Amino acid sequence: MSKQYNKLIKRRRRVAYLARRKKALMVATPKKAAAKAKPAKKASKSVPKKPAAKEETTIAAAEVKSSDVATAEDVLGPETGAPKAAKTEEAPASEAE
Repeated sequence: MSKQYNKLIKRRRRVAYLARRKKALMVATPKKAAAKAKPAKKASKSVPKKPAAKEETTIAAAEVKSSDVATAEDVLGPETGAPKAAKTEEAPASEAE
């Protein structure tokens, strides 16, 4: 239980420290002079925006997108002949039995 109480004390000390620091900063920085009266911005007339032109997806564009995707052969390279050789060796063995 004492460990949790220590956490509570640390939290209270931290909050008090932050409050003191904030108060010191407020005192150190002078208040800004009264804001100068700025003229109000004129509201511009809203012009309806044209909808964005949609690009038509063509077959060529679809092919380009599909070609961007990597296949297993691209990543791992062409299959080696070792698995095929293993299959051919098993076939004669099964015929001999």
